[in-house]
Amino acid sequence: MAYRALLIGKNIPIIDTFFNFLWEEYELFTSSTRIEDLRRHIDILDPDLVIYCLYNEFKEEITNVDKVRKRLAGKKAQYVIIGLEEDCESYIKQVERVPDLVLKKPLTTEMIKKQLHDYMEDLKYEEEKAERIKEAEEEANRRKHILAIDDDPMMLKLIKEHLHHKYDVSIAKGGLMAYKFLEKHETDLILLDYEMPIEDGPTVYKNIKQMPGKDNIPIIFLTGLSEREKIIEVIKLKPQGYLLKPIDRGSLLDKIDGLIG
Repeated sequence: MAYRALLIGKNIPIIDTFFNFLWEEYELFTSSTRIEDLRRHIDILDPDLVIYCLYNEFKEEITNVDKVRKRLAGKKAQYVIIGLEEDCESYIKQVERVPDLVLKKPLTTEMIKKQLHDYMEDLKYEEEKAERIKEAEEEANRRKHILAIDDDPMMLKLIKEHLHHKYDVSIAKGGLMAYKFLEKHETDLILLDYEMPIEDGPTVYKNIKQMPGKDNIPIIFLTGLSEREKIIEVIKLKPQGYLLKPIDRGSLLDKIDGLIG
């Protein structure tokens, strides 16, 4: 990705270095240090970098740039100065905020290229890291969702009453309704009745596992069958668990909490 850089200042050799040797890495633009010009260019271009190429800058010019720099506070642009050590030190003494990056000459073209590249890559890494942390925190604070599939309306009502205080619960009266829900929505866990008309629990289970992106959803069977042979049939499907009806609220929460809580 080519970063968009706005170059300002009186150090023409450095500006020429960017245009002659660094044009592949940066989308380059220039501006005067007049407040109106800088504001307009920053608003229109929305640059990733504002690079002040220093050479005997007047105090008025530095003051103008520093005023406009405050405009970058709500934008993504990084503020960089390049120049001789004495120019950089003089600049820093005259402004309220130090630049994000200071590059002091003598610098070869490769040194400028590397230092800017490393700085932007480090910044990108930190931004991505912060975003991952934010997403993880949002995920941790998000109420988990459960889809209950059963042909018995009373059972579905009971499940919602048992779980609504801790989980978001959606219901489906059979496999067809469940498939339509899962085509458009995500869920963290499925409670699936074993015995249902039209399509029984094992059939619905197999169909859900074949849906794109749904094969890893934990599924708990709810069954009123206590015969050993039927329990073995449930286990053979390798669900994440099963519970016998009538459903005990404590056992239901313990099972769900153990998987997604």
